[in-house]
Amino acid sequence: MQRSINILLGSALATIGLTVSAILGIRFATGVTPQLGLEPPFIVLLSCTFLVTALSLARGRVSIMQGKVHMMLFLAWIVTILDEASAPA
Repeated sequence: MQRSINILLGSALATIGLTVSAILGIRFATGVTPQLGLEPPFIVLLSCTFLVTALSLARGRVSIMQGKVHMMLFLAWIVTILDEASAPA
């Protein structure tokens, strides 16, 4: 299990590191400012996800209650995505 998590975290770090570097390089080369492209409900959910994840990982151990909070956030993402998909354009 530890090996799997280490591979996951290493891959995520490499992907994020390379993506951010590439976007910044393109920005400086072209002068165009990149945009995240998220609607306000998704920005709120993304901020909440980052906050809850940071609080969960701060102690090094995750309790059942923190896991339930993460599951509720996941369900909120699904509901928001389905709500946005059903909204008229």
